[in-house]
Formats: sequence, C-alpha cells, structure tokens
Amino acid sequence: MSYSSLPASKLFQLTALTLSLALAGCGGGDGTDTIAPEPDTGVTQPGTGNGGSTIDTLNIATSNLVDINSNPVTSIGLDGAYYEVLITNEKNEPIAGAKVSFAIDATGVVLSQTTSGSVLTDSEGFARIFLKPTGTEVSGAYTISATATFAGNTATVDKTFSVQSTKVSLSAFSVESANLSSGAQTALSLIVSDAEGNTLNGVSVNLNASCGQIPAQITSDANGMVEVVYKSINDDDTLCSGPVTISASVGSSVRSTNITVQAPEATSIVYTSNPLTLGIANSGSSATGEVEFTVYSNKTPLANADVVLSLEKSPLGLSFGVLGNRSDIPARTDENGNVSVNIYPGSTPGPVEIKASLSRDGRINALSKGISIASSRVTQDGLSISQGKNVLDWSMDGDSTNITIRMVDRNGNSVPDGTVVNLTAEGGKVFPASCTTTDGVCDVTFSTQNPRPGDGRVSILAVAEGEKAYIDNNANNAWDEGVDTFVHNIGDTFRDDNEDGTFEAGEFTYPLTTQASGMCENNLDRFIQLKFPTYSQSKKDSFEQSFISNFVSPNKANTCNSGLDAIVRYQTIQLLSDGSNARFTLLNNLGNMLTTQVISSSATMVNVRTNSGGFYDLNPMPSGTTIAATAVDRTDSNDKSCTVEQVGGFSKVPALVNTGALGQNLGTISNYTLDGCAAGDYFRISATAPNSNVTTKTYIIQ
Repeated sequence: MSYSSLPASKLFQLTALTLSLALAGCGGGDGTDTIAPEPDTGVTQPGTGNGGSTIDTLNIATSNLVDINSNPVTSIGLDGAYYEVLITNEKNEPIAGAKVSFAIDATGVVLSQTTSGSVLTDSEGFARIFLKPTGTEVSGAYTISATATFAGNTATVDKTFSVQSTKVSLSAFSVESANLSSGAQTALSLIVSDAEGNTLNGVSVNLNASCGQIPAQITSDANGMVEVVYKSINDDDTLCSGPVTISASVGSSVRSTNITVQAPEATSIVYTSNPLTLGIANSGSSATGEVEFTVYSNKTPLANADVVLSLEKSPLGLSFGVLGNRSDIPARTDENGNVSVNIYPGSTPGPVEIKASLSRDGRINALSKGISIASSRVTQDGLSISQGKNVLDWSMDGDSTNITIRMVDRNGNSVPDGTVVNLTAEGGKVFPASCTTTDGVCDVTFSTQNPRPGDGRVSILAVAEGEKAYIDNNANNAWDEGVDTFVHNIGDTFRDDNEDGTFEAGEFTYPLTTQASGMCENNLDRFIQLKFPTYSQSKKDSFEQSFISNFVSPNKANTCNSGLDAIVRYQTIQLLSDGSNARFTLLNNLGNMLTTQVISSSATMVNVRTNSGGFYDLNPMPSGTTIAATAVDRTDSNDKSCTVEQVGGFSKVPALVNTGALGQNLGTISNYTLDGCAAGDYFRISATAPNSNVTTKTYIIQ
C-alpha cells in the first residue's frame, strides 16, 4: 500500500510513530541514532521530472506539422498531415498523460483519429492529431491551436499552415456493358489521380445518370479506384430506354460516358383490383365500378404498353368502358403500368369476367377475379322484423329486447351493405332510430319506458327506400313500365297505431311522400296463381290477406304512381305486460271462460289461462315468466292423495308469442290433470315473473 493511499487515521499513527522514534534517538537507550524509514508515497508519475505530480509550469516545448513520414512540412495537400506538440515542465522534462485539445479556425480542414478533438501525451510527452482537407478544392491559410492541461496548469500554442488545392484528373470510364436490355444493370469504374499521375485516395467523386439509378457520390480507394453499379430503372420503378449519359465530376474535372438501354418489352399482365360487388342498375347502390390491370416488363411496371380489353362473361345488360358498350376496347398503360376500365351493371345479377391482353401477343393476358353483380334494393316483400322477445315488463323501465331487421332484393340476395332502415315506435324507446345493413342485416334495441300505450300493444314501423314487387312479364329481370305488372302497388306509409288498416289524423306519417293520387292496383290474384297454381281458393285468399297485412299495409289510399321506387314498410307489435301482477282464469275444455270460477271435486282436468293484470289484462305475462301448479291434500277422511300433473299448454311464457289482433285475449294456457282430489283439497297456481315477483292463487276444490 502506498503512503498516499493510507487512511487518515493510519497516516496519523505512522507520523506519531516516526516522531517517537526520532525523539528516542536524541537521548534515550544506548545512545545509538535511529532514523525512521521514509514513507511509501507510491509510484512516481513518469515525466514529471520532480518525482511527483505537482509542477510549477506547463510548457509546449515544440509545435510541428509533419507528414505521414514525420518530415516537417508547412503546407498540406489532399493526403493530410499530423500536427504534433511536446509537453514539458519547468525543467524541460516531458510530461506523460497531459490532455491536449486541438481546434481548427475555419471550415475545410477536419481533425480525425479522435472523436473528442483531444488526446493524451505519450510517455515521451508527445501528442499528435491528423488533419486533412475535406476536398480537393480546399485552399488558403489555416490556424490550428493546441491547449494542454495538467495538474491545474494550462498552456496554449497556435500553428499557422497553408492548404494547397489538388488538381484532380479523372480517367475515362471503364464500362462492363454499354448496351443493356431493359431493366438491366452494369458495372462502371474510373481512376482518380493528381496532375502528376499519382493516384489519390479518399477523393469524393460526384456521379449522375440522365436516367436510371447510380450512387450520388463515392470515395476513391487506396488505389484511386472508383467502382459503381448503374441500374436502368428509375427510383419510381419506371424503366429507362435509349441513350443514357453517365457523368463523374470532382471540382472542375468532369468525365462522361454513354450507354444504350433497349426499349422495354411487356412480359406479363396481372389483374390488380380488389374483389368488387355491385348492385344491378337502378338498385340504389353504386352505379358503376372500376377494375385495373398492370403490365410488367420482367418485374417492373411498364408504361405506354398497348392492351386490348374484352368482355368475356357478364350478366344481361352489363356494359364496360362507356355506358352501353360491350365491344373490345384498345387501351394503353399509364406511367405506373396500369390500365383501368369502368363497369356499368345491367338489370341482372351474375359474375363478370374481363380479359386484358397484350396487343402484340394475345397469348399474354389476364382475367379479372371476384367481380359480381349481386344485389339490388330491398323489395316490397323482402323486409322483415324479428324480436328477441316480444312481451316485455311494463312495470319497470329498461326491460329490453333486440330487434333484427333483414332485407333482400327481388332475387333473394342481400341488399347492398350500408342500406339504411329507419324505425319508429308508438311507445317505449327504439335505439338507434336507424341502422345500416351488413349482409342484409342490422339490429336496434327496444326498451320499456314512457310513453306506455294503454292497450299494451306498441306498434313498431320499419321503412327503407326500395322498390315495389312486380311480375316480370317480358322476363328480362328489369322493370319495364307499361309492360310489367305490380303485384300490389303501394304509396305513402304511416304507422297504424290503432291497427285498423286505415290512416287517421294523429297517426305518424313517414315524411317521404309520393305526391301521387293514383289508386293502388291489386294484382295479387295473378301473382298467387303464378306462384301457387294448385292451392285451394281458401289458401289463396289467406295468402292474399297475409301479403296485404305484411307488405302493403300500412298504406295511404290513393297515393300510388306507376314508378318502381317505393318506401317499403313492415309493422310489428311489441307487447307490454305488468310483471308484478298475474291474473288467472279457469277455462273449460273448449277454451272458454267458466261462468263460475270453481273447481269441482269431480273434475279431472283443470285449464288455466294466465294473463297480465291491470290495464294489460289481455296480454300474457312477460316472456320468461314460469307458471306452475301444485295440489294440497286437505282431507283426512279418505285414503286418497290429491295430485296434479301438467299435461298440456305452457309452463313458461315463450320469448315470442302470437301477438294476434287488437282485442284478442293472448293469455298463456296451461292444462293440468287432477287425481285423487276431494272437496276441501287445494289447487294452487303460481306465476314467477323475470323480475322475481311471484303471484299465487289458491282454489278450494268443491
């Protein structure tokens, strides 16, 4: 351990010991002088000249500019030079480990071989740095400064020097191939030298090509060589063609050469559009679409290639290029190698196939993929509504169900995505007020809240822009006014809240109106005869009534025109019930209410109808309500045991019930058998609503 590295406490002890020994040597013992050993002060810093790191003066003894062979110089060229300083103390002894920082007073000359601009002196006190002009054109006087620091001392020195510009000579280009095929590449090289013919290392050479790709700059190697690769394809992937000039320059020295690139030739064609589905003409969806092909020369898109577009397969009435055209179309690719064509749907759905062929060789071609004319607007009888459950609990706000709307066109295909359907409700809340279809389907939610209709029947109306149902008399799958026949014409619509089939003031009117005053013709009999020729007349009459109820009503009389466009409509009923109060009624075996609500001891069958209580006493209990019956044997005078068993009807109110007609009793009927029951025994019926409320009624068997 060196002296200087000892802890302070140990240092104190050592000093005290030395002092004691010294005192003892002055008179104690046998009179012999004892000299304490010198403390270990560690290793002496080399080059300090005084055995320690403390100096009085820091000197820069020498300051020289030398070439790579250490010969003194006063000016530098492109090869650069070293700037070297010697750091000493006041005794002219070299100092090792001193920090020396260098700086240049002007741009054009850079310091290298250090990133910080500073170095430490070596064991002989020398520090050096390499300086080099940034280009052959750099010239003039410069000053380099060196600042040395050590042990709190500083010394600075400046050195002025000159830079001589270098006259550069470029040899002629050496070209591997001066005649290239389209899209090909070739190697080029040249040599950089000075005026005396000496090759120059590290010279930045600027390069340029009139077409295609070449490095913008490259540096000559140790042999003065510059080697690059030229590509006859531009950065934007377009191809070069014809003569191309390539040049190299350093300052005022310029060299150029010419190569020839052959005209590009189309080698392939590819269909590059995404799948496309369009609605038929007058469908209300997109009236046109565009498809694209790309022509390539090898792997590069080719501009100005001649192509022929032809319609290979299409449904009736489709045209392309321009509306009404079905003939071949000559075309030429754009700067990106693309050629596109518009498609105009006809009146019939089906697949579409367009072919693009190279004009010079029709064997090189491509067919479109994934194009179809698939859908039209929703038709009059193509709109329907379904609910998750259709009996909700009016006694609470927020009891809800989903409502799903489905729409198809007259061909049974989903309507175009994004078709809008709007909904209104007589009571409660429907949210959102509209939805847009995906694959012909969309959903909204209906929930209970005020207002609550007094009869517990909420009319919900869905409407969408579509077209009337018609009989295609000329079999062209398109509406031809004066030729084809409407199944049943429809006009303006409204929400038929009182369900009487007739518009009355105060009922909601859908705002889009026909402004027409014509009668709404009915050709359902002809339509039914076409569809169901073997049906009995009673079935035909039943179908006609169902069609009118579902797909014609609600319809305002005398608002029809002869156009195909229409607001199609569908109305459904959502029932509301009081989930906190069930009402039970005994029925006979014919389903009629018993005059006296009594169960006889001779009865073997009990029929019970369960309704909601209160205002909604014609409605069933809310969907999901469970209904159960039990028997209680109260007679001990016989050996019988009164039991009850359900043999028919419902033990649970279904999610969906028949909403029937206004004024019709829609209660849930359950059928039970009694066995071994006598007068005085009990028959007990209970209903447990989804809100957990239980209503029970007990009948004493008489």
